[in-house]
Amino acid sequence: MTNFYSKLDISAFDAISQANRLIAGPVIFQAIYVLAKHNILKLLCENKNGMTIKQIADKTDLNEYALGVLFDAALSGQVLTVSEDGVYSITKIGYFIENDEMTKNQLGFCKYVCYEGMDKLDEALTSGKPSGLSVFNKDWETIYPHLKDLPEKAKEYWFKWDHQFSQSAFKEAIKIIDEKYKPELIYDVGGNTGKFSICVCQNTKDTKVKILDLPSQIQMAQENIKAHGLDDRIEFMGVDLLVDYKLPSEADIWWMSQFLDCFAPEHILRILKSIKNSMKDNTKVCILEPIADRQKFEASAYSINAFSLYFTAIANGYSRFFSTKMLTDLIEQAGLKVEKIYDGLGISNSLFICSRA
Repeated sequence: MTNFYSKLDISAFDAISQANRLIAGPVIFQAIYVLAKHNILKLLCENKNGMTIKQIADKTDLNEYALGVLFDAALSGQVLTVSEDGVYSITKIGYFIENDEMTKNQLGFCKYVCYEGMDKLDEALTSGKPSGLSVFNKDWETIYPHLKDLPEKAKEYWFKWDHQFSQSAFKEAIKIIDEKYKPELIYDVGGNTGKFSICVCQNTKDTKVKILDLPSQIQMAQENIKAHGLDDRIEFMGVDLLVDYKLPSEADIWWMSQFLDCFAPEHILRILKSIKNSMKDNTKVCILEPIADRQKFEASAYSINAFSLYFTAIANGYSRFFSTKMLTDLIEQAGLKVEKIYDGLGISNSLFICSRA
C-alpha cells in the first residue's frame, strides 16, 4: 500500500499558495460548473484553434461580462488558457471535465447532492446527524429510504456516482468469484437497483441471485430486473439487517458492494455477525469497497477522502469510507477473517474475500 500522506516536502511559498487555492476552490468549482452547464467547455472542445470572448458570446446565452469573469476563474483553475490576443482555448483539464464520464459524474454529484448540504458539515459533526440532508427534506433521518424522492438531478447523479465506483469493478470481481468458488447462489445484500445481480447473470452461466434489501428499495430493483428479462434467475427478499437477525442461509456467496460504508461501526458488527451466524460451511463473504489507502494514484485517495464526508453531512451522519485497518478490524471483531484482498478492480475498488474465523 502507498501512503501518500506520510510527509509533505513543500516550500513556504508553495504552501501558502496551495492554502489559498484550497480556500478559493468552492468558488472556482461553481465557475467551472456554469461553464459546463452552458456548453461553453463543449464549444471550446469543438473549436480547437480557440475563440475570443465575443465569438463565444455570439454562440451562447451568456454575455461578454459573464464570460469574462468566468474565464478569469477558469484560467486560475487551469481549465482554459488565453493567448496575448485574447483567444481562449481549453486545456487537457477542461477537456476531461467536459468529456470524461467519471469526472462529469463527480461534478454532478458534488453540485446536486453535496454542495449545499456540505455547508452544514460542522453541525453534522457536532450533532451526529446528517444536518445537510435538510436541504432536501428537514424530516428525513437518512437519505437511503428516500432516494426515489430526491429531486431529479440529485437522484440522477446520486446513482451515477454510486455506480461508478462499484459497477466498474463488477465484471472483474464476478470473474474472480466464479473461477474460484463456482457459486450456485449469491445473496446480493443491499442490492440497490440490481446492477450487480444483473451483471452476475450476464457473466455466469447458471448462478442465481437473491437480492436482500429494504422493502422500500426493492421496487426499483424489481423493475430493473424485469426490464432485463431475468426474473427466472433473480429473486428478492425485503429485509432490514439492523432488525432482522434470522437471515436465509442457502447462499454460497454473501456479496456486499459499497453497502457497509452506509452504516456506523456498531451496525456493521451487527450485520456481519448476523451473516456469520447464517453462513453455510465454506461460504464466503465478499466485500467490495473503495479504500483510500489501497489506491495506486493519489487523486483516487483524494477523491475518496473528500467524498467520505458526504456520509457525515448528508447521508446519515455516522458512516464513512474505510481504511484497510478499519474494515479488517470490523471483519475480525464479527468472527470472520480476511482470506485475500484483490486491489485495483474497476476505478478504485478492493475486494475483501472473507470466511469464518
